[in-house]
Amino acid sequence: MTATDNVNIGGGNARGDSDLITELSPGIRIDAQTARLRGYFDYSLRGQFYAKSNGDRRQNALNAFATLEAIDDWFFVDVSGNISQQAISAFGTQSPSDSTLNNNSTETATYRLSPYVRGQIGGLADYTVRYNASTTRADATNASDVDLGQWVAQLRGGTPFQSLKWSVDGNRQTTDYSNGRKTDADLLRLLATYLITPQFSISASGGWERNNYASLDQESRSTYGYGFDWKPTPRTQVSAFKEDRFFGNGHRFSVSHRFPMSSIRYSDTRDVSVLNNQFANTVVDPNLALIQSLVTQLCTLRSDPNASQSVIDACIAQALGPNFNSQVTSGFLSSQVSVQRQQQLAFVLFGVRNSISLQLNRSENSSILAISARTDDFSQSTVVRQQGISLNFSHRLSALSNLNASASRQESRGQNGGTNNQKASTTLYTVSVSTKLGAKTTGSLSLRRSDFDSTTNPYTENALLGALNFTY
Repeated sequence: MTATDNVNIGGGNARGDSDLITELSPGIRIDAQTARLRGYFDYSLRGQFYAKSNGDRRQNALNAFATLEAIDDWFFVDVSGNISQQAISAFGTQSPSDSTLNNNSTETATYRLSPYVRGQIGGLADYTVRYNASTTRADATNASDVDLGQWVAQLRGGTPFQSLKWSVDGNRQTTDYSNGRKTDADLLRLLATYLITPQFSISASGGWERNNYASLDQESRSTYGYGFDWKPTPRTQVSAFKEDRFFGNGHRFSVSHRFPMSSIRYSDTRDVSVLNNQFANTVVDPNLALIQSLVTQLCTLRSDPNASQSVIDACIAQALGPNFNSQVTSGFLSSQVSVQRQQQLAFVLFGVRNSISLQLNRSENSSILAISARTDDFSQSTVVRQQGISLNFSHRLSALSNLNASASRQESRGQNGGTNNQKASTTLYTVSVSTKLGAKTTGSLSLRRSDFDSTTNPYTENALLGALNFTY
């Protein structure tokens, strides 16, 4: 149950209307670990009932992934699905919770089917051929649906020089936006890697690409790149690659280090984005995936290396709080191709009774289409920049109870013709106490404060939340 002093945050009333929201959310999680099938299925249906407002509704939430080995060590099928609430515009009203009423939020679903084969050719080279088919559907008329079809092939092998290896990658992709236009892209790349030492290798690439992203007609050009991979210690990894592409310089860089009871990772990428970054992977938010991967490593080290997912999830919840599925930045739904740069920093520190996690994110999306679809944020801003920071502190009060406090802020800016003409920021504070009430029952009590600042619809919201969770 949630008691809030501003339930209709999208209604243009800064002072808001108070309401009492009751939620019932049955859910199911299935984990599969068999000889041929590995995966998980996590689904819940939220029924939301408002004491004063006429907003009773249902919301779906899904996070699922499975790999089927259809033919022994040759033919595989990957399947994934995600359903979540997403912000339509980066500059519209941002929701502190999925229970508030907001016309800038919509339920969006993405499903992906990916069959592939892999094997060897005469013991000389390894091959992989994969087809990716995905569809994204948003439950809002001003948000674009996206259908994607992609062929990916790779051939890799060695040379008479033991330290020199090579690979050839091919990619053919078609993307169709319901509120935009259809685009096609082809890419062929040859990559050579030379191992200087067991810990350090260098690489260079050359290739060709063709697409109609920036023009109504297909345009082609050559590409080239170079980079390195370095593992100075088993706990430290550094990787960098820079490539000359049709949009300028593309790159990917990452560095990570794991201390005995902490871990840090930084990544920086710049590439073409045809799908909204929320739906490029099964996990909703790249930043969330980054921080969870670090916490999972530490949680696994603290417990049995073969610990079940439920044990790891409980450890993550202790480190990041009960709402660890929250996003650092909300993102936005796009109806066109863009050039996207993502910078992410994640740090996790564990103590005997305390843990701290820090997430920082910065993204820049630039429109490159010759004809812009007039249904998304790019219709008014050629460049959309977002940055966010989230700090969480968790204290174990006892073997059964945890105290969590978090503070986060995100800011979105739009730029058109060298001027910043759009801006919105959200600051959120939460404090919560959770405890086990029985072997299968957990309860929590939370306080929330949210401040949203924009030129069109600023608001403040305070809420008290109580939750009871029972697992069969």
